[in-house]
Amino acid sequence: MGIGITSAQNLLELNELGLLKDFKSVIEIGSQEIHIQKNDFKELIEIAGLDVNLVENIPNIKNWPFSPRASSKYLYEILGIKDYKSIDINGKYGAIVHDLNKPFNDTSMFNKFDIATDFGSCEHVFNVSECYKTLHKLLKPGGYLIIDQAILKGNGYFKFDEVFFEGIAAANNYKIIFSSYVTTTGEKTKNGSYYQFHIPRNHKLLDVLDYSKLGNIDKSDAIGIFAVMQKITDEEFKTPYQGTIYNDIYNIVGFNRLFMREPLSYTFIPSAKITVEEASFVQIIKALKNLFTKKIRIVIRKIIMSLK
Repeated sequence: MGIGITSAQNLLELNELGLLKDFKSVIEIGSQEIHIQKNDFKELIEIAGLDVNLVENIPNIKNWPFSPRASSKYLYEILGIKDYKSIDINGKYGAIVHDLNKPFNDTSMFNKFDIATDFGSCEHVFNVSECYKTLHKLLKPGGYLIIDQAILKGNGYFKFDEVFFEGIAAANNYKIIFSSYVTTTGEKTKNGSYYQFHIPRNHKLLDVLDYSKLGNIDKSDAIGIFAVMQKITDEEFKTPYQGTIYNDIYNIVGFNRLFMREPLSYTFIPSAKITVEEASFVQIIKALKNLFTKKIRIVIRKIIMSLK
């Protein structure tokens, strides 16, 4: 269980975009570690414009991939997030000892944390639904739920797909901030970390990957799905459903998000150097004529091509 290059990269990008501004607390499912070789980790920190000298003081940062390893809490400290906790039955790195198959009932921690994460831990708990109920309870409204889970060659009880994440979002009114697939070529950097990449989250991409090349990749490092979701309201966790049952239970038909937008050329009016209020009637008519003429030419071209 640990934070690799893509997970660290996402946290650093969220911070650079200002999306972690005023965030002070994080709780993680699993006693998470930094699974990046020290020099690669320093490079990521430097690229993000943060103090690389802080890396030198991280206990065990030089050890990866051997044990003992560095706790992920030191990455959050570099981001200015000092209040760090984790929950794990093993109690490592000071984790709160708790069996995640069972409800977490410490109400003093409910709605307390700005970030709650599952970096490859919940799939090791058979009662996976209870894990996500716990994460939901711990996360405060406005906070981020960050999940990185396996689609292929996972090493837990379960593998995950889009409908799982979107189901949580739809039932519980979460806003999806970021989503991607995470993959690796199995190759390592010159320093020894596994290369990892965020790629667009479109199911069609899974149809063109050469799975024969994944045979030598560690089973926990093949293909995963990554999501950052924002909790909006302080309500009890609602169990997701699929299909039309959403409508029957929650009076919604599912979760939808716009991925494809019209190209700018379809909506841009080249002559619009003045506002509509400033334009004369003749200028507006001329602009609309140019716009519709262009669309008509596109339609005619498509008809001609279909007849060839």
